[in-house]
Amino acid sequence: MVLAAPLTFAGDNGEVVSKTGSFTMRNYNVQHATGLVRTQGSSAFLKTAPRQKFRGTANAVPAKFSLVGKAGPVEDQGQCGSCWDFSLTSALRGTWIVNGKDPGRLSFNYLLNCDSRQQGCNGGDFNAADMFITPKGAPAYGSDGSYIAANGKCSAQTPVASTISYKLLGDDGGQYPNNPVTSFQDIAYVVGVLHQPVSIDVAVTDDWQAYSSGVWDECNDETEKDINHMVVIEGYNCESSVDKNGHCVFDANGNLPNGVGTWTIRNSWGDGWGEAGYITTKATDYTGKKCNATATDALYFDVTGN
Repeated sequence: MVLAAPLTFAGDNGEVVSKTGSFTMRNYNVQHATGLVRTQGSSAFLKTAPRQKFRGTANAVPAKFSLVGKAGPVEDQGQCGSCWDFSLTSALRGTWIVNGKDPGRLSFNYLLNCDSRQQGCNGGDFNAADMFITPKGAPAYGSDGSYIAANGKCSAQTPVASTISYKLLGDDGGQYPNNPVTSFQDIAYVVGVLHQPVSIDVAVTDDWQAYSSGVWDECNDETEKDINHMVVIEGYNCESSVDKNGHCVFDANGNLPNGVGTWTIRNSWGDGWGEAGYITTKATDYTGKKCNATATDALYFDVTGN
């Protein structure tokens, strides 16, 4: 089981305001589980999986967009390092919902127990997305038993949701993961134009797991080497980098000015964490570095083939 360390506020269980004043934190009195574990196999997947970039696309990207409340509910992985399972499964269901066909709540036991390449409650990674490719797919929640935040035996059931394909976002760069190149535009296009959620990774710190409200901007020294959690992006805001027509303005690399832009992220720690289960975070710091290495890797599903 992979856990984020709890933060202690010297006996104060109430909220405290960050140094910047832009967000608040609180002591949840619980160790939240994370669970992204990168292996030789999943690292190879990130090098060879199909990619799609939307940098430089002619389609205008709206200044902001949110799928919150439109792509499924917040779930709770509990004391099991299954964030990878919840991120991918929630993104799959959300993609079907916004395409007009909600398959209902999907099994969280399927990836956890049936993908032998992963480590169950001890962690997993993006390559589990292979398990959703037709004719495989996610069965209905409960068809293989209730999720109990523990490893179990694989119980193959009839799929109710699958995908034709998936794509990692951004250029390959040739030397991944040393030069990750997923741009803000890549993700914003999927969310704001295609109206689909995106499964991403992030480097969770003690303070990040204590987030309560506001806009997270405590961007420290986390890099792709510190990534330990997977979540879902459901919204963005290009803030001040917007033209007179209300569209995002990106640079040649598909990014916003340093320190501009936010993500709205659905976590898998229940709706009692953060803002009803969500965190709003700055995309980059003033140097242009990704805040908490957020969305170093990003994946979306193509369930219709369009």
